[in-house]
Amino acid sequence: MFFILFNHIFLLMASLLADIKLRWHDDSALLSLEPRESLEVFLDSIGVTSDVARDLFEVLLLARAKDVSLKSSEIKRGILEVRLRRKVKDVESGLTDRNIQVWLKYFQTIGLIDSFTGKYRFSGNKKPSEAFKRTEEVIGECVKYSKKAVKNLEDLYNIR
Repeated sequence: MFFILFNHIFLLMASLLADIKLRWHDDSALLSLEPRESLEVFLDSIGVTSDVARDLFEVLLLARAKDVSLKSSEIKRGILEVRLRRKVKDVESGLTDRNIQVWLKYFQTIGLIDSFTGKYRFSGNKKPSEAFKRTEEVIGECVKYSKKAVKNLEDLYNIR
């Protein structure tokens, strides 16, 4: 049982090493009072720059504020509504069911959201900052692995 759990966590972390691209912003980026700008800074800090992913995340934030979980079809409708409110020219750009599923899976993989009875919400129906703690743990494990990898490089290249 432990081996299966360990193997699952290892595979999760290995896939995350390839998927998460951390970016650093100085604290002035947090001064924005515009919700969308703050959302973009947060997602950019974990390497998410896709408009569909940003819109999807915004819909999840709006749903969490109302304490509701959403089916993927409701998320798609929510994205359309968000885009119409922002007066996006091509509201259906990139808005395929497959693309939505890919981003839902990504946010699940990094521990930010989960699915319960076919509806999506922040993990454990927690606030986003609490759900992010799981993502932070996964990133921390990836950093530990990277430290081991760079140490291994030093050994392999005889760097003393």
